[in-house]
Amino acid sequence: MPSRVRLQSVEFASVRVTERTEWTFALVSDWQGTSAIIETTSGEVVEIIADLVTALRGRYIDSEACVSDFLGLDLTELRANLALGTAVSALRTAIIELQCQTEGVGMTEAMGGLRQDSVQLYANINRTPLVPDRTPTQFGAVAERAVREGFAVIKCAPFDNIRPPATAGDILDIARPGLERVAAIRAAIGPDVHILVDCHSRFESHTAPLVAEELAKMDVGWFEEPLQPRNDSEGLVGIAKSITIPIAGGESAYGESLFTDLVTRGAVKVITPDIKHCGGVGEALSAGIAATKAGGRISLHSPSGPMSLLASANVTAAMPGTLPLEHAVYEAPWRAEVISPPEHIEGGRLRFPGSHGQGATLNWDIVSRHGRRWRV
Repeated sequence: MPSRVRLQSVEFASVRVTERTEWTFALVSDWQGTSAIIETTSGEVVEIIADLVTALRGRYIDSEACVSDFLGLDLTELRANLALGTAVSALRTAIIELQCQTEGVGMTEAMGGLRQDSVQLYANINRTPLVPDRTPTQFGAVAERAVREGFAVIKCAPFDNIRPPATAGDILDIARPGLERVAAIRAAIGPDVHILVDCHSRFESHTAPLVAEELAKMDVGWFEEPLQPRNDSEGLVGIAKSITIPIAGGESAYGESLFTDLVTRGAVKVITPDIKHCGGVGEALSAGIAATKAGGRISLHSPSGPMSLLASANVTAAMPGTLPLEHAVYEAPWRAEVISPPEHIEGGRLRFPGSHGQGATLNWDIVSRHGRRWRV
């Protein structure tokens, strides 16, 4: 039986990566002085986490799944309020991490998996500063670099210039720059490397199938979130029936049942839970198992920092049959040094550090150089 946890305090740290990216961490401590470092998001979420730790302080917690009950929160609230769901997700993962450290086991084993040396990653090239002008040539060059370094799957988000609404007659002209970016990637990496396309909910039910038809000609492996699954799952069902490319999605969804529902209704074929939002590592594992039983697949969403990637990798390793895990490449040359021991990615795979819990902690020298540490 997992050890009982009594939360005591929380503090925060963040690292500024680029103009658009900041990695934020919660350092959750128990009454024994053990700390769990969990990657989360900034802003309102930090304040909510601090309040929730205060509400839970001193309480004996046997299972992370009981956190919402202790706080008097129901599933409807957690799904409707993204910041609240994100804060609860951080605490649920922190409790598992604290239990792992107390018991001296790795997170993969704690979730019922067998210890592994590594997991396969796919390269998300959308966050790199190496595509400042977002030209097709830049997309192709970065994708080619990732393939040279061992990644066998490349993801891009080529349509961020699109702002709905659009008509069916206009959409292909509007989407042309994005389609040209995907075409440049395919030309650069050849026919044997998989391409995934993230749409960031830029389309509508009447425009998405037309774009998907063009992407199918370039042998794209999935069509991620043409609409927002949390807001328009019915629309996704209709799109899925009319296209040949599998739809992926669910990066901001909370709770196993919502992911299962997306699969069983045919809205998505591949669920993409993010441990920062979905309920934490335990809920991501449950969602993946349930979705697989329902005929779907899982690939965790993780375009974040090295702590989030490592925790997501433990979920991936604990679950048989997972698709490669997302990794945002080339955001900062010092990324690997943010954690200790340093993040080790080689041949398109993340190598596990082989220790208790997630297996790594923050490198405070890097935090002080590129960020800050504070209490609320």
